[in-house]
Amino acid sequence: MEAGDRFCASCGGAIQADGGAKADPLVGRTIGGSYVLQELIGVGGMGRVYRAEQSVLGRTVAIKVIHPHLLGDEQTVARFYTEARASSRLNHPNSVSIIDFGRSDDGILYLVMEYLQGKDLAMIMQDEGPLPILRVCEILVGVLGALGEAHAFGVIHRDLKPENIILKRFRSGADLVKVVDFGLATIVGGAQTSITAPGLVCGTPDYMSPEQGQGEDMDGRGDIYSLGVMLFELLTDGLPFDDETPTKVVLRHINDPVPSAQARAPQRNISDALNAISMKALAKKPADRFQTAEEMQRALEQVIEDERQRSSRRIACPSCGAPNPNNMRFCGVCGARIAPSLGIASSPGRGVSIRPSIYPTAPESQRAIVGRNRELTTIEAMRHAAADRIAWAHVCGEAGVGKTRLLREVMERALAAGDVVEATRPHPARAPVPYFPIRELLSRLLSVAPNELVQFTSAERVTDALVRAGFSEVIEPTGLVGLEGVGRAPAVAAAVVYAARHAAEREGARRTILAFDDLQRMDGLSQAIVDSLLELYGTRSGILVLSAGEREEALAENIVLTGLERGDAQTFLTDCSVAAGASSPASLPSTQGDRFLLPLYLEQVHALGEEGEAVPPRLADAVSNRVERIGVSARRLLQAACVLGDYCTREELGRLVEERDLQALGKLEQHQLVRVDGDRIDIVHPFVRDLVEASIPAEARRRLHDKALRAATEHQDAAEVRAEHAYRAGEPLTALVLLERMGDVAIQRGDAVAAVLAFRRALELGRREMLDTGDLMLEQAMVTFSRKLGEALDRGGDPAGADGVLREALDLAGPASPERAKMLLALGRVAVRRDRRRDAMRMFGQALELATKLGDELVEAAVQTGIAHAKAEEQDVAGTLQALRRAAELRNHAEDLPARRALALIELGDALVHAGEGAEAMLCLSEAALFAESSKSNALKALAVGNMGRVDEGAGRRTRAIERFRDAARFAAEAGDAPSHQRWRRLAGTLDPL
Repeated sequence: MEAGDRFCASCGGAIQADGGAKADPLVGRTIGGSYVLQELIGVGGMGRVYRAEQSVLGRTVAIKVIHPHLLGDEQTVARFYTEARASSRLNHPNSVSIIDFGRSDDGILYLVMEYLQGKDLAMIMQDEGPLPILRVCEILVGVLGALGEAHAFGVIHRDLKPENIILKRFRSGADLVKVVDFGLATIVGGAQTSITAPGLVCGTPDYMSPEQGQGEDMDGRGDIYSLGVMLFELLTDGLPFDDETPTKVVLRHINDPVPSAQARAPQRNISDALNAISMKALAKKPADRFQTAEEMQRALEQVIEDERQRSSRRIACPSCGAPNPNNMRFCGVCGARIAPSLGIASSPGRGVSIRPSIYPTAPESQRAIVGRNRELTTIEAMRHAAADRIAWAHVCGEAGVGKTRLLREVMERALAAGDVVEATRPHPARAPVPYFPIRELLSRLLSVAPNELVQFTSAERVTDALVRAGFSEVIEPTGLVGLEGVGRAPAVAAAVVYAARHAAEREGARRTILAFDDLQRMDGLSQAIVDSLLELYGTRSGILVLSAGEREEALAENIVLTGLERGDAQTFLTDCSVAAGASSPASLPSTQGDRFLLPLYLEQVHALGEEGEAVPPRLADAVSNRVERIGVSARRLLQAACVLGDYCTREELGRLVEERDLQALGKLEQHQLVRVDGDRIDIVHPFVRDLVEASIPAEARRRLHDKALRAATEHQDAAEVRAEHAYRAGEPLTALVLLERMGDVAIQRGDAVAAVLAFRRALELGRREMLDTGDLMLEQAMVTFSRKLGEALDRGGDPAGADGVLREALDLAGPASPERAKMLLALGRVAVRRDRRRDAMRMFGQALELATKLGDELVEAAVQTGIAHAKAEEQDVAGTLQALRRAAELRNHAEDLPARRALALIELGDALVHAGEGAEAMLCLSEAALFAESSKSNALKALAVGNMGRVDEGAGRRTRAIERFRDAARFAAEAGDAPSHQRWRRLAGTLDPL
């Protein structure tokens, strides 16, 4: 807001006299998960408007909160949701963007809008007097652009007036036009859900069409009439119809003849064409008006062209006859007034377009890196150390600080020094597609296409069974067969080491540099690879792992980046200007004081400074300022590209946008918002992608993701990609099915990160759908999703979070349902992990009682296993053995799957070995080996055979123990169980050092 504003620029609501400085109970609160309310900025008839920060992106937004006293009014609540859904379909540069809406946990209804800075047209008319005719036409062309899109969606504004038009004046003289407050909008054809019943008059009388005043059905031509009133007022400085009461004003709109703007304001020199547009827009009958917003827009654009030609001519002074520029208010010779009501000078140009981008066309890596000498020295030392061991440098810092730029600099220097260098990134859609970054990395290291990696699973090509298993896992992720929830990431790490050495030998290099850019956004399995490289293969030489992310990593040498100091920041701007061929660098914003400045922010300073515009102090707001001026087609194209991901192909983009919008790709590249390399299109920065995607109006964003979902389904993209788009498209049934499947498969593969994401989203989506529809059938699904989320959190190392989720959902499970027994079992397992064994035994006891009552032997067996683990923690050998014997007995009686029966017997055999019961252990383990063979699980076979070797070792059968350990190591390698492979091989080596 600006000083003196009477209405909120984001919603049109009246601003408090004290500017919102009074204490407000909602200020400081977070709603919608990430919106922190910071200041009350306006109060309207329907709600209060707050300035807020979206904490995830650090951008400023406006949030409208419905008045609490209206929450009991069903019509008002319906109006709120109608406004949200209708407005969030609109995706035009001249419409205010509704980016989110919903209901808080305590029932607060909220609407999240883009935060606008500017003044409403009513205030500008009052402060500046009659506006120049050219500016009037340009403003209305912007309004008509917004209306054209709205009418195409069947959305009618119904309350167009100057207070609902917000203008932001650029230094170039152009206006950014925003139409706000679709609070009275309704969807044409939605009579059943319309809250504006026929016969009910609503709107502002001064701008109301005759049919609206009579309570008749209204379409988009009613908005055109209201715009005609505004055009007349802007031209003449007065309304076409005025009277003592609102009722009389409405009657005059209905009955009085249409006045002529030329006759009302002869001093304005209104052209015949513009006067005709005014009278046609004000026609009493809708059929006599412009039939579409586009039709009126074209007529005004012709007037603009004529006015520009007119304004280039000089006019004579009425007093002395001296020629003067057409926009002069007083004669330059005699000082006489030329045009008393002409107002301010006409601004050059039109619309909100900006000059061609002054960004360098080459990648920023071609500029010298600034202010990172210390970090480069540290990583260079690590690069040399990688000749003796694997090293890992993790570059961390906030978004826009230059992590990727530093990685590129290191890689370029390493490449120049003769090292092999390869980098990889997350899946472009940020979907947790298993091993996607690793598959890309391996294919480049081995110089083969990703679909040709299968050749490396053959014994003829790769003799190491563990490496073959690693390649097999990347090609078809399964995890360790027979050991649910255990992944094969360490085996894949062995494949990475193999590929790195293969590349180094091929190129004759001493070292290989592997870079994982944006590590935290990768799938959990790919993240685990980096940990496994250091844990299992750190003593081997020749590899330096580089990674970048926002959080520090436990195993890595963390290099924390901060913003640039002001001296380095000015050098950065100077380099940008030199690279772009600009005459002088942009100035650093004084608003930043002595703060460290992010390189990404400085790029916005560079761009906006060249355009002559002020730079907002926040990075997100600065990026938004650039994006909002690129035009309709370029904006839609950029939004579609961001919905697809960090990068996409022209073909993929063509599935989401119309052919004419693709023509704007050159403009996006010119403005350095995308980079085009052949068929591939990259968003310049992940932060820009996140911001643009989050700024798409909610309903428009949903529709784009729906298109992307259909395209992904048609082209059989990965299930995780389809689940991502289904979730964001708000398709509850499709999304819930895909998310549950994704979570279940992720658990099988050992990817707890992806499982937590899937089940958390499923739970969120199900709750939202249940709230919106009242469908209680979803309640049972919510219980299942809660249990699965709790189990995934526990597997992922967050037992406290798991406990909270499970306890919250426990009361929703039926008192005597199988799901309640599973929930109690999960809570018991979590309690064991949290070292709360008394609580664990209480939960296990309740679960056991319920499972026995239900006759569910498999759940009972799982509870007995849980009890055994709790007893083992207490070193209660007898209790452990008793529970494990009962678990094996139950699984056998229930004829459970061979793999589960094998695992039960292996656990019992392992406990018997610890208890010194070698003979019984050997019987259990021999039977387990048979079940493992039946289930085709080499991982289970390795465990059974290896533990049999321990029995042999304890009995003094040294030679037989060595054979079993070696067999177990071989089975583990073939399965891809790297830790077990190393364990059994180490035990064999201990007994037989030769």
